[in-house]
Amino acid sequence: MYVYKKYNCMKSGYISLIIELVICFLVGITWTSCQKTDHEDVVQLKVINKNAPIEVELYDLVDSIQYTALETSDSCLLGEIINVKKVDGYYFVRDNFGLYAFDENGKFVNKVSQKGNGQKEYVQLDNFYIDEERKLVGLICNVSKKIMFFTYDGMYHSTVYMKEKDCGISSMMQSPHQELLACYPMPNNFNNVPFEYKRIRIRHDSLVADPLVPMKDLTTKDIYYAFFSHPMALYKDTCLLLSVLSHNIYAVQDGKINRTYQYDLFKALPDEKELERYKGENFYDQKEKIKSSGKSIGLTGIQTNGDYVFISVNDEDILIWDGKQSVLIQKVYDSRLDHYFYNIVLSGGCADENIGFYTADFLCQLKGSLLPRNDALRQIVDTVEEDDNPVLYQFVFKKNLVNQLIEKYKLSL
Repeated sequence: MYVYKKYNCMKSGYISLIIELVICFLVGITWTSCQKTDHEDVVQLKVINKNAPIEVELYDLVDSIQYTALETSDSCLLGEIINVKKVDGYYFVRDNFGLYAFDENGKFVNKVSQKGNGQKEYVQLDNFYIDEERKLVGLICNVSKKIMFFTYDGMYHSTVYMKEKDCGISSMMQSPHQELLACYPMPNNFNNVPFEYKRIRIRHDSLVADPLVPMKDLTTKDIYYAFFSHPMALYKDTCLLLSVLSHNIYAVQDGKINRTYQYDLFKALPDEKELERYKGENFYDQKEKIKSSGKSIGLTGIQTNGDYVFISVNDEDILIWDGKQSVLIQKVYDSRLDHYFYNIVLSGGCADENIGFYTADFLCQLKGSLLPRNDALRQIVDTVEEDDNPVLYQFVFKKNLVNQLIEKYKLSL
């Protein structure tokens, strides 16, 4: 049923394969029964304007925007930013070269580890997560089969080692109850991961993983592809998970899926027969073919703040959900910068709490054109140079936002 990597020791490989298949079979039975049991607890998301997404002005959504210019020096010349996390007065910024810590004013603190073959180094950095209880940042290094922990200011703390079957993690999240959840990318021809999500426990210097959500029967051919930039988010003490090619949002507590939210999009997902035709193709091509056929590729990103959940739909629209009802938005226009956010979840935010960034060369194009109402940004623009590090921004959203949008745009079911 599954394709596995060939091990050097064939006997050990066959034994591991048999054990994995038994586990997959048993978990599959459990998951199927859970689906049937939880079906009564499926909650349909209430979308006010499901078939008529709206274009809105950014300042219909936000009260203000906070800006942080990241210090530029020879020690921290950033490349393309991949994601950002903010915690306890620190910004942790990951680019295509490594992970950097800045303070809340944007002053460079330290680079967190570096490339190399040493005990405190990584061959490849796949992602990172924050352990807020221990005030540590965990660096996920699948090639080296380890997660390294560093203090917020970049000092080495400890290392946890992973078994090969638990490697391949694309992202991790820690719940307020210290529960760890790991998301795995779509399988490829070299590494067929049987589970999309696992619950993670750390015992001494080892990682123990329990299956949570089985992987769909679809591969990405010969590439390592993390389908989601943002697969998980935390909303009011509940972990919310997205699944590949799905309109479901799974709410997880205590290592169990205790509720499923479903978005009834007017575009249907491809059925099993249609997916069968895509199995031998690169998944980037599969996505485009699915979309061009008029079908949906599902929910493709999720972020939160204290009040709202932001959900990317089909890589096109965004749902803003307040826990009771939601509004569907096609794109957001910033009239002060003459700038469109086509998808706030994917392009306008690179972390929970809706932190995004502007590149220095983009800001340099604004010199001399900003109005006085842009005073905070104008002070940064006046001093920024094209080769400087990006400037972070964070949206401060309006209260009672969904109801305000319904009223202003006269939306109704």
